[in-house]
Formats: sequence, structure tokens, C-alpha cells
Amino acid sequence: MVKPKSPPNKTHTLIISDLHLGSKVSRSKRVATFLKSYQFRKLILLGDIFEDLDFSHLKEDDWKFLSLIGKLSKTKKIIWVEGNHDQGLAKIFASLTGARVKKAYYWSYQGKKYLAMHGHQFDNFLINNEFLGFIANQAYNIIQIVDFQDKRVSRFIKGKSKGWLRLSKKVAKRALLYAKIKGVNFIFCGHTHKTLKKRSGETRYYNCGCWTDIPAGYITIDKDVIKINKHF
Repeated sequence: MVKPKSPPNKTHTLIISDLHLGSKVSRSKRVATFLKSYQFRKLILLGDIFEDLDFSHLKEDDWKFLSLIGKLSKTKKIIWVEGNHDQGLAKIFASLTGARVKKAYYWSYQGKKYLAMHGHQFDNFLINNEFLGFIANQAYNIIQIVDFQDKRVSRFIKGKSKGWLRLSKKVAKRALLYAKIKGVNFIFCGHTHKTLKKRSGETRYYNCGCWTDIPAGYITIDKDVIKINKHF
């Protein structure tokens, strides 16, 4: 007897960020498998899809992921929002994948206003200390490379780091203020690599985490339901 296939996951809008293609901690093969398991109308790639501007660092699985995005863009709306790691790649990414490239993406859905930004715009430390931010990022990447398969050490460091928790909360606070100024109901960010949900009055902030850690984070939007999910 042939075992029936389980129905694919469904959502209207899917948001993922911080894949860091070209880095040693990229999990592009896992992301591609995940996307193939979902039915969606819109995909928002919320920044730092690439580690840097050097395409020679991309692995075979990274190129396969980009090829998949190109195929998906023929039947679905694909939005790529620039992050701090992949600024300057807009024209190249658009030509490679057919995605629409934005620095900030505004849209309306079910009578509400939405905004997606990578989030580095709300990170004053990164803006004022770019070199130190680069060093901290490289150090964490090294820890991830030598970490156990389930990334238990990386998750412990992130969970206990006061700096990480402080950054995550500060980005959320500034993003919520910006959302109110712009008159949007919901704002979505990545950048901090930490999933988070915050509310200020009627304005809500969501962070979708990243795909370099285990579990990975992603957001689904369906009608009035916005959910932060984990993928192991």
C-alpha cells in the first residue's frame, strides 16, 4: 500500500531572513527543502541573504537556492529587502532571481498596513562601530562552525548574552517607534538573529530570527494571524 503524501504547509505570506549565503554557517540546502514544503503566495527575504559581495564564496547549494528563487518568482511574488551584509547587490540579485528588491517594503493586507525592513537601521552600535560589529560577527561565526550539530553552544551564548538581549530589545523599541511615525500597524525585521514579538499600543513588531542557527525562525501571515515559527 502506497503511503499518502502529507499535505504541504500553506500560508499567504512567508518571511525569512539572515541566510548569509557564502558563509560557512549558511544552511541553503535546508532552506531550499523548507521552501519546497510550503505553499505560499508571497515570500519576503528580509535581508542578509548573502554574507558579503564576493560571489566566489558561494557554494553549490547556495547557487541551487538562488535557482529555486528564480523558479518561484515566475509564479509567486518574491520580495528581497536589503540588509547590511548584502547592500549593493540589488541589480545583481534582481537579474539572478527575478525578485523585486526594496530597501523597505510597504504593503496592505486585510485592511492593515505592513512594513518590512532588515533592522540594521535601528542598530546604533552597528552604525557607529562598524568594525567592532564585523569582529563580533566573525567570532560568533567561528563558534557556530566548531559547535555541535544542534548548535547548543551558539544558542547558549545567544540566550545568555546581555549584549544580544539588549540589542534585540533596542531594535524592537526603535522599530516600533518608526512604525508609529510611518503609520503602519505591523513592522517586521531580521538582523538580530533572535525571534521576538513586541507590542506598543496598537503597533506590533515581529522579528523572524535567522537561518544560520538551529532552530531557524520564520514568520507566516494569514488573514488576521501572524505567527513566529521554528524549524529544526
